[in-house]
Amino acid sequence: MKNTAWFSTMFYTLMVIVAGCGTPKLEQQFKNPPNEFKPMPFWHINGELTTEGIRQQMKDAKELAGFTGVSLLPLAGSNNRPGTSPEYLSETYFQRYQDMLTVADELDMKVIMYDDNDFPSGMAGGKMEELYPDHTMKRLDIIERELIGPAVFTDSIPGIQLMAAVAMNTESLERIEISSFVKDGVINWNVPQGNWKVMLFPLMKDSFHKKYLIVDFLDTTAVRHMINHTYEKYYERFSKYFGNTIKMTFFDDVGFWRHPRTWTTRFNEKFMELNGFDPAPYYPALWYDIGPETEAVRYAFFLTRAELLAEGFPKLVGEWAKSHGVKDTGHPPGNYNLSPIDMNGDIFKFYRHTAVPLTDAIIGYQYGQHGHKLISSAADFYDRSEVAVEIYGAYNPTSFDSLMLYRAMMDLFVRGVNVVIPHGMWYNPDKVYIPPLVSPYNNNIAAALPAYSDFVGRASMLLRGGRRVSEIGVVYPFEGLAGYFRFDNPEGIRQGYYVSPQTDYQTVSGWLTNDIRRDFTFVHPELMLEDKYSIEGGQLKLNNAENHQAYKTMILTGSSIISHKTLEKLKAFYDAGGVIISTTQLPFKSAEMGQDAKVIDLIKSIFNIDPLNQQQIAQVHKNNNDAGGKAIFIPSPDVASFAQVLEENAPNPDVKFVSNPQLETDFGKFSYIHKVKDNRDIYYFSNSSDETIKTDVMIRGKHKMQILNPHTGDILKSDKSREVSENGTIYTLLSLELEPVKSVFILAE
Repeated sequence: MKNTAWFSTMFYTLMVIVAGCGTPKLEQQFKNPPNEFKPMPFWHINGELTTEGIRQQMKDAKELAGFTGVSLLPLAGSNNRPGTSPEYLSETYFQRYQDMLTVADELDMKVIMYDDNDFPSGMAGGKMEELYPDHTMKRLDIIERELIGPAVFTDSIPGIQLMAAVAMNTESLERIEISSFVKDGVINWNVPQGNWKVMLFPLMKDSFHKKYLIVDFLDTTAVRHMINHTYEKYYERFSKYFGNTIKMTFFDDVGFWRHPRTWTTRFNEKFMELNGFDPAPYYPALWYDIGPETEAVRYAFFLTRAELLAEGFPKLVGEWAKSHGVKDTGHPPGNYNLSPIDMNGDIFKFYRHTAVPLTDAIIGYQYGQHGHKLISSAADFYDRSEVAVEIYGAYNPTSFDSLMLYRAMMDLFVRGVNVVIPHGMWYNPDKVYIPPLVSPYNNNIAAALPAYSDFVGRASMLLRGGRRVSEIGVVYPFEGLAGYFRFDNPEGIRQGYYVSPQTDYQTVSGWLTNDIRRDFTFVHPELMLEDKYSIEGGQLKLNNAENHQAYKTMILTGSSIISHKTLEKLKAFYDAGGVIISTTQLPFKSAEMGQDAKVIDLIKSIFNIDPLNQQQIAQVHKNNNDAGGKAIFIPSPDVASFAQVLEENAPNPDVKFVSNPQLETDFGKFSYIHKVKDNRDIYYFSNSSDETIKTDVMIRGKHKMQILNPHTGDILKSDKSREVSENGTIYTLLSLELEPVKSVFILAE
């Protein structure tokens, strides 16, 4: 009765009656969601596994928490941190794994196969270090000497391989590639007159910060060795479970965390293939300014590394999973950070071959929140129907309560997530070293877990599949992020945050989702050039089979660097009547060498601003054309000025709040997501704050409304919403009231 009373106050315009949701099947499934949509947490198996212990814990996870699967995560262990026993990949270990699969079948549970012994993936439980030491991670070093010529430079070449040897005149920045002077591991070079910096760039065998050395993620041969000693070992023993009990595999932290200079032997070859010129003379740009070419060269370097990573580990694992009847999921480190360059290369390319892109929502509530849309945007481009989340890991255990289960999850649902992997259960709950404990053995949340699992099941069921309605595209500034980054980091900035002061794409992300409440999609500038994107009637269309989208407004966030080819497509969009809004910094340099003039001319043509003199623009600047195209530059944006520009130049959104709520604190958010599935419009409104939200909501079009409460499973019908018109557009108006940490679905016909 309490839940019914709460829900009856949600809409003051509703005459609430329990009603069907179009079909009895959907009504029944919403009340009791199928197992496939419920949470499947990590199960850190930290301790001595026994058949009895496995059975009891899995039974408790299902019956006491409502979990319908587990992601089995073996641990290497260390001082005071028990690892998995029996030893990982031993025959006794596989016997206990068989116990888990047997119990899973008995309980109608699923198993996600975690692919290594602790994280990150790629150690193969120590097999890579033991059997393939030449195929473990490598790094790029720089050895420097300053010389006054004429002189003779002599030095031995350390490491695995010399990637380049370059002498640079410190005054003129003239560079000479001198690796041809290496003989028998020693370089001898006659230094010309002048002041010179001689730089050697050797490839070195890298150490590692975990128990074992890790695979060279950029080396396909190395990755195949890793697959043979992990994935294949499971398949040899448990092939009959793949595709039924084992539905998915999981990889973890595949990237450059703590190893920002990760490099590989065939880097130069791949660079030549992608960029068409020899990288060797340009290696100093990775540390220093080498003149006007600096940004374009850095972009080429980090584009190459992103491609090597994407075509290495995630591609080969994705292909293996597909060929063995399962889906793969997982994530790189820092998939939410400001800069992907020293974390994951390029988040869009990283997920090119992954069946279920995953965002890693850990470290603390709302940490990295503005970046989580990157993962769902990548899934949008690749037309993937599932977006996963690893959530709650390393949250503060003292403040982790039943409300936090919902807060964080609701925030991720509105950002496109629909597969939930909590972090997590622990076999030995007394030795949890990455809190909190998300299991029925945590007294703070145990009573709340069954209802939480049903909530996740209902929301995931409605949000999985279909297409997301997004009419705003935000250009992901990869060229600018890559062109600015360098390995020399004198200020010691944390990995993932080395960006230019003008970088504001995640600030804009936060404004759109949390404050202005207009949904959007990040659009990769290179992928935007593909035929999958077309320009029609003043819209940039993403032409997917299922998750197709059409952007009426494109946002170009602060960056000094862009590909002139990307800018040409944006100009075609503007010429066809599209709206472009730029913030903070207009680009004036090209990601392609020698093409800066093209970027400058294109910016002048679109915005009627000389980007070399943009500092003279103090107020919002507008330009337009005869086709109805609009180009607006906001030199010093804040949320108010940005919202006003959107309201004036991109009116009539699909969802509009008549009185847009302003929350008193940043703890929790109010937002929404709009999807179309099975010819129905599905709207999810989420209030993760501690405040009650009261506002009128306008939904574009004339609709009959059905209201679904994911917290209780109740299905309700409204017959008192009303039709209104604004700017010649028909909307359906209803009044929304959401109590703290509550959410609601609206189905519109």
